[in-house]
Amino acid sequence: MEPTPKQQVIEQIKQAKTVLIAIHENPDGDALGSGLALSKILEKLGKKVIIVCSDDPNSVFKFLPRISRIKKDIERSNEFSILIPKNDLEIGKLGYKTTDSTLQIVLKLNSGKVDPSQIKFSASGVEFDLIIVLDTPNIERLGKLSQPTDLFFDNPIVNIDHHPSNEYFGQVNWVDFTATSTAEMMVSLIEALSQGEQILDPDIATLLLTGIIYDTSSFQNINTTPKSLTIAAQLVAAGGRQQEVIKNLYKTKSLATLKLWGTVLTNVKEDKQHRFIWSVVSRTDLDETGADESAISGVIDELLKKVTDLDFALMLSERKGMLHGSLRAISKGIDVSKIAELFGGGGHEAAAAFRIDGDLKSKEDEILNRLRQYQSKSIAVKDSVVRPPETGEGTQVEKTSKELPSQIESPKEETTTVKSRDGEMEENLPRTQEKNDDFSAEGEIEPKTKW
Repeated sequence: MEPTPKQQVIEQIKQAKTVLIAIHENPDGDALGSGLALSKILEKLGKKVIIVCSDDPNSVFKFLPRISRIKKDIERSNEFSILIPKNDLEIGKLGYKTTDSTLQIVLKLNSGKVDPSQIKFSASGVEFDLIIVLDTPNIERLGKLSQPTDLFFDNPIVNIDHHPSNEYFGQVNWVDFTATSTAEMMVSLIEALSQGEQILDPDIATLLLTGIIYDTSSFQNINTTPKSLTIAAQLVAAGGRQQEVIKNLYKTKSLATLKLWGTVLTNVKEDKQHRFIWSVVSRTDLDETGADESAISGVIDELLKKVTDLDFALMLSERKGMLHGSLRAISKGIDVSKIAELFGGGGHEAAAAFRIDGDLKSKEDEILNRLRQYQSKSIAVKDSVVRPPETGEGTQVEKTSKELPSQIESPKEETTTVKSRDGEMEENLPRTQEKNDDFSAEGEIEPKTKW
């Protein structure tokens, strides 16, 4: 029987001596907690481990154990090699000369010729047996770490993630859509690697608890499952400092963040007809308040998505020369990842994002118009649901194209014809039947494709 992806991950880790752990740019609580916890576990198993991220973690995560161990660049030494096929070359002279801006290496041949296309350049440095990429849907999401690409072509990659948009870019891909977070998957991995030994300590438990709490919004999101609650309880029992995590993630806000939130609330607008709410944050707003960009996600999660009687909330913000859109579902059954896809983005049903070229002035109206067109079609589909009318004396019920049962034993067995979002007809669904909404609703996925 072929081993499962999880079993393949375990085997790769056992064989490796030097491991690179990479997490995505603009790291969130799940990526940081998972990466730092795994790095400590692997060190306990005798591995040499380097953890890297292209961006500095937000200051809100400074309480995390080992946070200072994250490097921004992959270590490269100051030793370089130039490789030239020897063939029939007879070297007469080898030297170098410099100018103010260049270093010129001089190779004089007594005989033979060199084909420039065969010359290779390499930099020596840390040699990795294995690269583990965590909580990242595609290599591009690693930011500048994805360059030089030879690092990811020359080394085996283990891809561990829970995002539905994952592109399965590794040699081993352990992707679990049912997990609330990558940290939740790490708990299972640690149990398998421990082989009965106690390697889970309070710091590791706190790191993994941070990932689960962050991605479930402290178990408030609809993606919270009995399994995630059970695992969280196990981590607390192992010494995970739950109150420390809650205090730092949810009960501590800088004055700059509060000022930015005030600006966001001042800019809030509502489109009742198309059932969404939105606000905007300009680059000037960020500069004037002095707030970090991560505070933008906080305001949409803690304030905007709590508005009732709407389908979703949108936050448009100018970041790093681009326009960033954050989406959060408000009504049950709304899939904002489909909306993000309109602009080349993606994510989860309850939380998604996109990023496009441009600014608020040039793109805001265009984005809102596309959202209104999408919502008009979506609302029309909902309104087209065919339901048997309530009957009274002398009232006739119009039959659907399929004969209804001659007898209805109980209200639970009543049937109706439902038209789905994609236009396909699903007939005779029990009216009390509800869609399974156990999906992941945390954090945002930066798209690879720009709209």
